Amino acid sequence: MPFCGDIIIKGARQHNLRNLQLRLPRGKFIVFTGVSGSGKTSLVFDTIYAEGCRQYMESLSAGARRLLEQMDRPDVDFIQGLSPVIAVEQRTSSGANPRSTVATATEIADYARLLWSLAGEQFCPQDGGRVTRRSLDDCLATLRALPEGSRLTLLAPFMRARPAALRDELARLQTRGFQRARVGGVVKPLDAPDLLPAGRDEVDVEIVVDRLVRAPAQDSRLADSLELAFREGKNRAIVLVGDATAAPDADARELRLGLDFSCEICGASYEPLTPRHFSHNHPDGACPVCGGLGKTLQFQPVLVVPNPALSTKDGAVKPWRLGSKRMISDRANLLRQLSAQIPFSFETPWQDLGADTQQLLLHGDSNREFSLRPHGKQKPVTGPFAGILADLAETARSTNSEALRARLLAYQTATPCPACLGRRVNARARAVRLAGVCLADFLALSVVRAADFIGRLANDPAAATAEDARRGLAERLGFLLKTGLGYLTLDREFGTLSGGEIQRARLATQLGLALVGVTYVLDEPSIGLHPADHKRLLDTLLDLRDRGNTLLVVEHDEDTIRAADQIVEIGPGAGRQGGELIFQGSPAEAAAPAAHSRTGEYLAGRTQIAKNARPLAPADRWLTIRAAAENNLRGVDAAFPVGLLTVVCGVSGSGKSTLVNDILANAAARKINGAKSLSGKHGGIAGLDFFDGFARVDQDPAGRGARSNPATYTGIFDELRKLFATASLAKVRGYTPARFSFNVRGGRCERCAGDGQIALDMQFLGETHVACPSCRGARYNRETLEVRYRGMSIAEVLALTVAEAREFFRNHQKLRAKLETLDEVGLGYLALGQPANTLSGGESQRLKLSLELSRRQQGGTLYILDEPTTGLHWDDIQRLMDLLFRLRDAGNTVIIIEHQRDVVRIADWLIELGPGGGEDGGHIIFTGPPSALLQRKDTPTGKFL
Repeated sequence: MPFCGDIIIKGARQHNLRNLQLRLPRGKFIVFTGVSGSGKTSLVFDTIYAEGCRQYMESLSAGARRLLEQMDRPDVDFIQGLSPVIAVEQRTSSGANPRSTVATATEIADYARLLWSLAGEQFCPQDGGRVTRRSLDDCLATLRALPEGSRLTLLAPFMRARPAALRDELARLQTRGFQRARVGGVVKPLDAPDLLPAGRDEVDVEIVVDRLVRAPAQDSRLADSLELAFREGKNRAIVLVGDATAAPDADARELRLGLDFSCEICGASYEPLTPRHFSHNHPDGACPVCGGLGKTLQFQPVLVVPNPALSTKDGAVKPWRLGSKRMISDRANLLRQLSAQIPFSFETPWQDLGADTQQLLLHGDSNREFSLRPHGKQKPVTGPFAGILADLAETARSTNSEALRARLLAYQTATPCPACLGRRVNARARAVRLAGVCLADFLALSVVRAADFIGRLANDPAAATAEDARRGLAERLGFLLKTGLGYLTLDREFGTLSGGEIQRARLATQLGLALVGVTYVLDEPSIGLHPADHKRLLDTLLDLRDRGNTLLVVEHDEDTIRAADQIVEIGPGAGRQGGELIFQGSPAEAAAPAAHSRTGEYLAGRTQIAKNARPLAPADRWLTIRAAAENNLRGVDAAFPVGLLTVVCGVSGSGKSTLVNDILANAAARKINGAKSLSGKHGGIAGLDFFDGFARVDQDPAGRGARSNPATYTGIFDELRKLFATASLAKVRGYTPARFSFNVRGGRCERCAGDGQIALDMQFLGETHVACPSCRGARYNRETLEVRYRGMSIAEVLALTVAEAREFFRNHQKLRAKLETLDEVGLGYLALGQPANTLSGGESQRLKLSLELSRRQQGGTLYILDEPTTGLHWDDIQRLMDLLFRLRDAGNTVIIIEHQRDVVRIADWLIELGPGGGEDGGHIIFTGPPSALLQRKDTPTGKFL
């Protein structure tokens, strides 16, 4: 039955919504906006989408309806006219499966595997010979082409086994009429007394089927003998070809034949190709060394020797100080013996040892023998020294101590697999080529390059047999291009994408489904996009709308808002001050003064983000990165003025995150904070000595899992537990602060173990969570909840928003300071106990920023932020920038990766990378103040400022 009419919502009261009444036109592109925490996400996702899911489940089986009764219903009177709803969310990717890639998540890998299995040309991974399937006639033609007079010996591969297992089998061969066999490479009679070698090693046995001289008169006999050899050898045969003029005992060349897919050179047989042979998630296709992950854990010299100023005697090799006393003693003894034989001084600092000595100690020398006496042995053992890294690898692999193995992880990093070089698949898959390219190399291309390659295959006769697969692959690559993801490589781990990139990749998958009459709900799809990339994304959204779908989009981006058919603004404030319908209408109507729309004020230009700080110019102190060459960076030099707020901008994929996060942030964390992080490839960094502290404020989840929340992350929870332990009832009962923790036994609800919710198995719909029936989501047991502080239980305090708690604890100095900082970064609407895994990337980042701001500011700290305006309305951005300039004015240096035009405009200094993304990026195309970029029309950012 077709859906018609508008979507009518009555009595929406989810979270902070205030009994909202809405009528939304079907088949339109509608943007929901408002300040952070105003309730727009509660309306679109927690109300409309949740109710859509319920309505769908009600149409399923009785079992599904019984499960539905256990789920919490959205707090809304009714929603009418809602078509099937699909959510394309901005979900964090930190816990994504490392086996998931851009290609596997978008169906590209499925089509590519099918294409290569049908149209790929196979080669032998052992010697590069062509792998073909030959008939008996083809094999006979090969033998008939040999010179007349050649002596031929036809062998049938029989079995490989130990001599003890072969005796009975060879006896059976005699009873079947065979007289000779080749055992271990030597042809002997089956009744020879020395037929089988002594020992227990396995040997290969091939049956001698026939011996003849190549001549036309022998063609019939040759055909019969070859057919018998194939039958006995399971479609494999070996022909020893001897020269007619050579002595009878002269060595013969070996020719391997097969009726299966086999190599033309070595005769190795292979089973027919299927898509599973190209899958890194299947045993038939995965690399046997890394299991399809493309990476293995390797000990890194820079981590193994973290302090080169120490000598080997004083513990320069830090992980060799781990383990049992005997293990540590053995290693110290080994170093003493090596120091005498290499030689080197046991007391010389590591940094003063020669490079050759360091190399030998770390990696060993297989060509040099040492006389080393193992622990407890009287006689020394002569042999090569494998090296410290090899010893650590063996210890990590063989130890029975999980604690030791876990501690050794700190000295290892994931590096490309030495067998597949990061390609994930085995040698067989890598040896199949289409137009000269194997599938692993194809998946290493960017989306743009891959689309160009597949487009050229349209005229390639080799791909004509799989045209449907080629066309499907081309379409899905086109969908990624439409959503602005052309710079991504297809083999990139899905978990490394930003929230916006993940959402746009899922949006590309939806384009491939070609659905009609669906309601799509999206959460800020423009996140991470440079203004130059917005048009393609908007064209994609409008294309979905024009197919007859309804788009409900939570968004703050100006371009997206202007392109919408209708704006729904929720506000006026956040939390308890929000939840009301402020405006509903077109973007043009919102910009009118009479609309009283806060968003409209910015659209009309009557209000804009201002730089409420004094302008500063660069001084003589610079933080400089030299020859940055990680990923797509082209050996660039970048200089950041110390004491200013610098914005790094550029189109998506231009190299911003690589330069700032992978190189600068990792190097700063290692040098300043003593972290074990490794920075990307570069020639050196000068200027880190100007800083006493370093803080990276990224969008990764704050804390670990659902048990972490704003109160626990900022230290507020510790103060709250101390306060409740001072309550009179708590003193009478002898409760300590630990009683008020939901992470340990005693005060928590044991039915849900302090989670406040229990997992509900939804069978085919995955897992969902409902409030615990015992504590009803409070997390604590009844006795703990009886303790009150100023009339409130610990659960009720955790349910307060930051703004409410700020007022409630206004007389408590420690709590008030932390709560004020949370409120200042725009998180006043968050509940103190809201699980951290439910926060958006932008909220997590601002939560971390508040923790940094709450610390005593002494200047001299380097702050790095990655797109801090994510999820923020213009009003919120103004508050955030005021805080960041406050950090700058306190003597700190702030570096921001950002696309938001107002932030770029008010920065002290700009560095733009480009000009394109991926292989077309990696260059610094502008550096200087924003006023200079405003005059430039030859850079992507300059055009949009």
